[in-house]
Amino acid sequence: MQFENTETIEFGAGWDSTEVVRTLEGVRRAVLVAHTNADGDAVGSLTATASLLRRAVGAEVVMMLPDGCPDDLAWLPSTDAILCGRSQAGQCQEAVDAADIIICLDVSSLDRTGCLAAMLREAKASKMLVDHHIDPDRDSFDLVVSEPDISSTCELVYWLMHTCFGDDCFTAESATSLFTGICTDTGTFSFSNDRPSVYHAAAALLRFGIDPMDINRRIKNVFSVARLQFFGFAVAHRLEVYEEQGVALMTLSARDMEEHGVCSHELTGLINEVMRLKDVDCGILVREEEGQVRLSLRSKTRYDVNLMARELFGGGGHERAAGATSHLSLADTVVRVRKHLGLCMLALLAMVATACREVPVIEQPEDGNTQMREIVINANRHVAHSEEQQIASYLERRGWHADTLQGGVRVVETRAGLGSGIMPDDTLHIKYRLETIGGDIVYTERTETVVAGRQQPTAGLDAALAKLHRGSEATVLVPSALGYGVAGDGDRIASRMVLVYKLKIED
Repeated sequence: MQFENTETIEFGAGWDSTEVVRTLEGVRRAVLVAHTNADGDAVGSLTATASLLRRAVGAEVVMMLPDGCPDDLAWLPSTDAILCGRSQAGQCQEAVDAADIIICLDVSSLDRTGCLAAMLREAKASKMLVDHHIDPDRDSFDLVVSEPDISSTCELVYWLMHTCFGDDCFTAESATSLFTGICTDTGTFSFSNDRPSVYHAAAALLRFGIDPMDINRRIKNVFSVARLQFFGFAVAHRLEVYEEQGVALMTLSARDMEEHGVCSHELTGLINEVMRLKDVDCGILVREEEGQVRLSLRSKTRYDVNLMARELFGGGGHERAAGATSHLSLADTVVRVRKHLGLCMLALLAMVATACREVPVIEQPEDGNTQMREIVINANRHVAHSEEQQIASYLERRGWHADTLQGGVRVVETRAGLGSGIMPDDTLHIKYRLETIGGDIVYTERTETVVAGRQQPTAGLDAALAKLHRGSEATVLVPSALGYGVAGDGDRIASRMVLVYKLKIED
């Protein structure tokens, strides 16, 4: 039995295949670029397009990636020829200067090409975009081939080349690359596959002699011991699950990855593991990476993560899969995400009765505030109770009486301030020594200018400021939920650390 692929697709408005043919037929030297932290769709579309262009129009092709090819995907054809933007910047510049055309694959804007972005913006060659993300940056390209409804850039490349140049330009190698990208971007046909075109494309690629079982084995069986152990650590210690709201939030610091000996590209697939939870509809991975904080967002049905990424940090992608980059600290990024989703840890523990031996269920408001109910139900009661015991023991050993604020913050005023009381939006100059509740010094002395009521530098210390006066000196004990939470600060403050501020407010 033979399968004859006669199916095609209807491309969206804004471009047509004759324009693509006219553009590519005159190309002699092409540069192909995909996004930073390349995944299967990026590397697959890069290597496949290079092979297809060579066969279809005889072009000389140079491939480059900002970070080079990940080890997990180095088995794909011709990956040894991919230039790394970081370590081979000179060669990349030479190739860009000599190019007739620069084709960007699987990126919605040049910003996604990382360290290569400035070089590409300044290039004199014409620029073409082939992508499947929502709202591409059309102004940066001379020709845009954009189909957001298609599962992956690799599927788009198949249909584009099939329509423009026929099947003679395909080989087993290019088909292998394209099938790989389709598999990785659809989770082996488990999402982003609600159109028949993806199955028609996959079936057509089989005709070129690929081995689907071997491809899937190579995609999935790539874990080192360190990587597997890190996934376990991340799930056990860095995952917050809010089952009633259907949200899972995972936060990873650069220190976490350094201590476990894993690199950022080895986090590929971690967000998909989170999405295997049956009661989770939205998964968010927040991680430190090269001085920035990056977010990966996934959704099953309820949440539009493309909109969420855009509203939070100007990111984007698809309704079910998106990403963003935050220029805030790791801790501040997590705070913003929690607030956006109604998961703010300040609300989580604000009404906990700190003197009780067990953390009680909080009586619900009469108006049936279901969001508060969801937040409270998902509170980490064990952690809250443990921290309360630590704080009580700390005060008892010193014989101190403390004022107790909402959320379990304690304030021991050691010198009464003679200045005015502190009001919201007052600008304050504070000095403090910061310790852990176990006595380890975090900062010997810090001086900061803060605005009252803005949760600076932490929500817990801000709450204490409202009870003090200018000139006051105090010891303030802050539970982790009102400090830096599960994320820490990415530097000296670890996850879930109870903090002790030795504070002085200047007159």
